Amino acid sequence: MSVFSSTCSPKNRGHKSLERKNGSSVLRIADLTALATIWYVLLTATANLALAANFTGQRITIAVSTTTGGSYDFYARLVSRHLGRFLNGAPQTVVVNMPGAGGVIEANWLYNVAPKDGSAIAIIPMSTAFESLLGGAQAKYDARKFNWLASLNDYVGSAIVSSQTNISTAQDMIRREVIIGGAGAGSDITIWPNLLNALIGAKIKLVTGYVGTANVFLAMERGEVQGMIGQDWDGVKTSKGAWITQGKIHMLMQIGLTRSPELKDVPTVMDFAKGPIERQVLEFFVARQKYARPFAAPPGLSPDVITVLRDAYSRMVADAEFLADASTSKLPIVYTPGEKINTLAETIYAAPPSLIERAINELATASK
Repeated sequence: MSVFSSTCSPKNRGHKSLERKNGSSVLRIADLTALATIWYVLLTATANLALAANFTGQRITIAVSTTTGGSYDFYARLVSRHLGRFLNGAPQTVVVNMPGAGGVIEANWLYNVAPKDGSAIAIIPMSTAFESLLGGAQAKYDARKFNWLASLNDYVGSAIVSSQTNISTAQDMIRREVIIGGAGAGSDITIWPNLLNALIGAKIKLVTGYVGTANVFLAMERGEVQGMIGQDWDGVKTSKGAWITQGKIHMLMQIGLTRSPELKDVPTVMDFAKGPIERQVLEFFVARQKYARPFAAPPGLSPDVITVLRDAYSRMVADAEFLADASTSKLPIVYTPGEKINTLAETIYAAPPSLIERAINELATASK
C-alpha cells in the first residue's frame, strides 16, 4: 500500500494525476507540490541556521581544565580534530590547557571572559560545574547558565591503588590508612577522597596539589602516593590500560549508584554508606556527575549559535571518521545532547536546601 493517499474527494476529481498502471495507488501533482514545499522550507531553515553561525576564517578555542596527557585533554583533542568539519566555514580549532584550582580557573574563564560568539567552548568536569553551589568561593559561575553542548561519555568513578600496597579491597581502605593523590579543591580526585572519609569512614591521607590526573599517575609510579580516587574508570583505562592488564593496580570501589556491567564484582560507594543521611548525601554527589565528558559554551550566546554548535556535535558523533578515531584512541563514546545536561543542572540546583547544606557541611568538614 502506498504511503500517499489514493482517495480523491469529489472536488478534487478535476486535478491532473499520475497513476500506476496497476491502479494500486494514485499520486496527485498537488501532493508532489506539497512535498516539494516542505522540503524547500526545511532546506531553507537549515541554510539560514548555518548562515547565522558562519565560522569562516575563525578559530575555535577548546579549553581544558587539566594538563596534557589526561583523559579530559584526550577528549578535547579528539573533538578538535573533527568539529570544524561540521560547522559552516570549517573553522580551525585549537586546544588550550587551563589547569588549576580543580578546573575552576577554566570554568571562570568560560563563564566570565570567553567571547560569546561561539568561538570558545570548554570541556568542564561536572564536579567543577557545581562548585559554586557547594560553597566554592572562587567559583564565579552558575552551572545552569552555561550552554551545555554535549557529553561524550558517562561517569563511573574509580578508587584505585597500587598493587604494591597492603590495600586490596574497599574494606582495607576503611581499616587501614592509604595515601591518595589529589588536585585542587574543586577536582573529582580531591572531593571524593574527602567524602569517603566523611561518609563511609575511610582512612585516607590526602596529598593535594598535583596538577591533573596525569601527575597523580606519575606520583604513583614514583611511590609518592599509593592511589587515586574519583578518576573515571574509562579515563584510567585510556591513560593506564597497561597497568590494568599487568595487574599493577587494584580497583577497590566504583563511584556510582549501581554497578557497571563491566565491574559487576566491584562494590559501589553506595554499599558502604554509614546510614540513610550519608546515603542521601552520596546520592546527591554521584547524581551531579552523571555525565563524564561535558562540553559547554558560555552564557549569552544567541539561540541560533547554540543550536548550530549542538547540531555539529550530534552529527560529529555519528560520523564514521570520528568514531574510528575515537576507537583508535581508545576513547569510548556515549553521547548525551546538551539539553539533558542543562536539565541535570536545573535538577541538582532544585535539590532540597537542607540536603545541599548537609553536602556543603560534609565536604567542608572532610576537607579540614
